[in-house]
Amino acid sequence: MKALLAATVLAAAAPQEPPVFRAEVGVVRVEVLVTRGGAPVRGLSGADFEVRDNGRLQALEPILEEETPVDALQVLDLSGSMAGTKLEALKAAGRAFLDGLRGGEQAALLALHHEVRLLEPLTADLGAVRWALERASAGGSTALVDAVYSALRLREPGDRRTAIVVFSDGIDNMSWLAASDVVEAASRSNAIVYGVAVVGAGDRKERFLGDVVRATGGRLFEASSERDLRVRFLDVLGDIRARYVLSYLPPGAGSAGWHALGGLNAPCRRPARRPRRARASSSGGAAGGRSRTG
Repeated sequence: MKALLAATVLAAAAPQEPPVFRAEVGVVRVEVLVTRGGAPVRGLSGADFEVRDNGRLQALEPILEEETPVDALQVLDLSGSMAGTKLEALKAAGRAFLDGLRGGEQAALLALHHEVRLLEPLTADLGAVRWALERASAGGSTALVDAVYSALRLREPGDRRTAIVVFSDGIDNMSWLAASDVVEAASRSNAIVYGVAVVGAGDRKERFLGDVVRATGGRLFEASSERDLRVRFLDVLGDIRARYVLSYLPPGAGSAGWHALGGLNAPCRRPARRPRRARASSSGGAAGGRSRTG
């Protein structure tokens, strides 16, 4: 097992306009979740969406939905508070998530406590990830912010979708990095961060987890106890599968430089359905707060 030290000091986050992104190559990918009444809307086509890049309407390529493979990085809180039945429930939830992955998809496992440890690197051998999960033990404090940054650094460059699934049952009390800096780094990544948190009555919520989820267009799922963890992990998987991936090559979107994404509407022919969130990325570059093509 390797200890991951998130020691890089990031630049201070600058204020960002919300609906913009960065792409470092010409092809732009936008990941969209469409919901009605909280439930995912399926069966849409490219004709049901419109995307404007720097104010110009773009021609969208065919939608890739569930066929688009995902690299899933599980970041699990294994601090001392997770010992005993909580740990067993978390392992069962992690197994259920891994069982839902498909051939060609990859997974990795990181543990966070007083340090961040890579229990299994990103691999298509899901059996190896399951074995690492079974051997995991709980103890120590909670370095949540450092763990999320470590996961962001683990993702492989390229056009594969990346989902970082973060579980925590408490408040960060050990990280070196500033939460705001890691949220900014996440917003400039191609990864989508999902959160699963156990929040009991009267418990103080970890603000960072909600912030990093919002910055990447993910979702936060709360469980009232460890008994709900398996269902919440499967909710994350369902959300991943329900997303549309739109792509376009923006002719006339301007010269190389920063581009603003605006006017994302879905579906334009069925106004009752609206996009819940969108992420933009590129087939080989970074994504985040602003758009750059060229």
